[in-house]
Amino acid sequence: MAYIPRLTSDGIVDNYHWYSDNPFYIAGYGMPNCTCYAWGRFWEIGDPNNTKEHKPTELPTGDGGVWWERAVASGYYETGQTPQLGAVICFEDNNGGAGHVAIVEVINDDGSIRCSNSAWQSTFFWVSDITPVNGHYDWSHYTFQGFIYN
Repeated sequence: MAYIPRLTSDGIVDNYHWYSDNPFYIAGYGMPNCTCYAWGRFWEIGDPNNTKEHKPTELPTGDGGVWWERAVASGYYETGQTPQLGAVICFEDNNGGAGHVAIVEVINDDGSIRCSNSAWQSTFFWVSDITPVNGHYDWSHYTFQGFIYN
């Protein structure tokens, strides 16, 4: 099946991927929230027929800054430094915050990527373009850690 990028928020509100069956929503950290969004989008990609299949059971459920370390330590999902469609991109916050996670939706010929995002107590949904510098996808005040592949 061809990958379908999510470049709008259409269909997110009240969708079980981000709401009733999402562990972040259940714990009181629902949308807008980068972790709730990334967890739900990761599941949505693995559930193209909307049958509640392939619910992520080993995807981290901490703040965005711990996803990379936990995914690498568990070894359940493949991880790496090269972008892939549908992968979670993980960032550490240089200002001491909780980090950030987003989903790779488009990989451009020049190596830049377009990601879908959400942010805790901020923006419900947006897309961002990130161009690598020396192979690193550092962005704003975040340091790139790696990708968790879907």
